[in-house]
Amino acid sequence: MVQEKNKKTPVWLVHICAWVVYSSFIYIANRLSKPNITVIEVAFFLLPFCTTFYVSLYSLGLYKKRGVLWGILTFIIVFIVMSALGYCYIYLLLPLAGMKLYTSNNYRLFLESAILGYVQYSAYAMLYFYVRETVRTEQKLRWLQEEKLQLEKQKMQRELENAILKQQELKSQQDKLQYEYAFLRSQINPHFLHNTLNVLFSQALEFSQELADNILKLSGMMRYSLESVEFESGKVPIEKELEHLQTLLDIHNLRFGDTKIIEYSTEGEVQGQILPPLSIITIVENAFKYGDLKDPSNPLLIKVRLLPQEIYFYCRNKKRKNNIQLSSLNIGITNLSKRLDVAFKDMYEMKATNEDDFYTFELTIKN
Repeated sequence: MVQEKNKKTPVWLVHICAWVVYSSFIYIANRLSKPNITVIEVAFFLLPFCTTFYVSLYSLGLYKKRGVLWGILTFIIVFIVMSALGYCYIYLLLPLAGMKLYTSNNYRLFLESAILGYVQYSAYAMLYFYVRETVRTEQKLRWLQEEKLQLEKQKMQRELENAILKQQELKSQQDKLQYEYAFLRSQINPHFLHNTLNVLFSQALEFSQELADNILKLSGMMRYSLESVEFESGKVPIEKELEHLQTLLDIHNLRFGDTKIIEYSTEGEVQGQILPPLSIITIVENAFKYGDLKDPSNPLLIKVRLLPQEIYFYCRNKKRKNNIQLSSLNIGITNLSKRLDVAFKDMYEMKATNEDDFYTFELTIKN
């Protein structure tokens, strides 16, 4: 606000106005005793005193910077120089211009007048200097206070933002723990089955190698299901997911023999792509559970396309007639969506299309 005020009213304009008012006062006061006095005479009369005012003001600035002794020395030197210049100005220069301010050439009277004028206008300079410095100091203190308040406000704002970020981070960690806990609770039964299958595998080896191998596959699926909650990052390599997807398909093919009810294909190359564990397997299991897998003309379609830093998964199945959709279908997809939010926030796209006869699921994950 102070800077805007200075722009509107420059300091030099204020000084000019002040000297005009002061000169007018001197002119009116002298005109009462000397009616023939002119404005030009008053102006030339005040010129040395005006110069004294600004020289004294400059000397006060030196006094402030260099100390008292330097200020006193400067005060004396300035008086001597100004007295000599004033004498030459009044008694030598002005008479050449046809103007005579003093009728007496008495140097003593001139010296007394010079001392009185120098002290008077030096006092004016000191008063102005004191007022100016006081105002500047107050402005500086006000500015420092405002700056301090602004810094404190910014600090509080940063602390608030950090607190919000920490709160969001804690909330994210809490949500992740809740999802993992919910996912872990769903694995209690597979954990029991995994241990049981290991026992059955040992017993089946005595009777059928094929049966033992199939039990081993199922045990591997149970193990992967249990281990999936132990990945701290919530992500697994795509090759691990595809490996167990193939195991899942092998197990379910036992039910249908060589009939072409499942069409599974993969495209692209593995290049470090990752995804949440059981992402693909969860959807395929839902297709096995709720789909019609007895129609060779409408087989279960499973496609995986691997691109650099991207995974595309497609699953389409014919819906079973008179099938009551259980809530576990939505629970599985909802849980998958939450795990994707934790591991791939804003980096995935999930689309489910529920038609009358077909159910289609598509998932794209950006790595």
